[in-house]
Amino acid sequence: MQAFIQMLEAIGTFLVGIAARGALIIGVILVLSLPIMLIAFAMRGAEELKRRHLGMRDVAGLVFRPDLWYSPTHTWLARRRGGSLAIGLDDLALRLMPIVTGLEVPPAGTLLRKGETLVTVYASGRSIAIPSPVTGTVASVNRAVLRDPALVKCEGYGRGWVVAVTPADETFADLPRGERAEKFMRRESARWNGFIEHELGFAAADGGHLVTTAAAALDEAGWRRLTATFLGA
Repeated sequence: MQAFIQMLEAIGTFLVGIAARGALIIGVILVLSLPIMLIAFAMRGAEELKRRHLGMRDVAGLVFRPDLWYSPTHTWLARRRGGSLAIGLDDLALRLMPIVTGLEVPPAGTLLRKGETLVTVYASGRSIAIPSPVTGTVASVNRAVLRDPALVKCEGYGRGWVVAVTPADETFADLPRGERAEKFMRRESARWNGFIEHELGFAAADGGHLVTTAAAALDEAGWRRLTATFLGA
């Protein structure tokens, strides 16, 4: 009996030792991961504050910024100091391209006419020539997005602008902005859903948000129809 009790005590001591070591390892992991978690939370909080500051919100599954002008070919325009317009891609254009791997833009000083290629975007083995929404002269190019094309996706309404153009006239001011632009985005979201459902035969929205992989599932002919329908490309 004494031997049996000693054996149980030994087993208990062994298990306590294992538990202590396990708790120590877990504690070390928590201590090491805590700064990473705090940084991640801080970055997420900063991004949310930035979105609120810019007035960005969800509209029918698309991120929308009300202070911008929106063109029918899904580029946005924002007035800059000096009179030029920063031009980027709106959220629907970016949803058509889950991954942006490269960009080609005209150099500063280039005269662009409305409808001519503003930027060629390379995405997932495909390319899209997106037309300029205005006539004007390229004032500057965003070198940051040329070095890091992912900025177009992750900061599409901010640092991910593509080029700045000095417009030849003020006709761009007739483009939708504010409430008009919000209605435009809602219509375009519904049109996108209908297009994808017709092409692929499945719902293009999940809980109100566009399925970003849907465009990638299209064959080459379907992709051309998609870009011609929404981007005029």
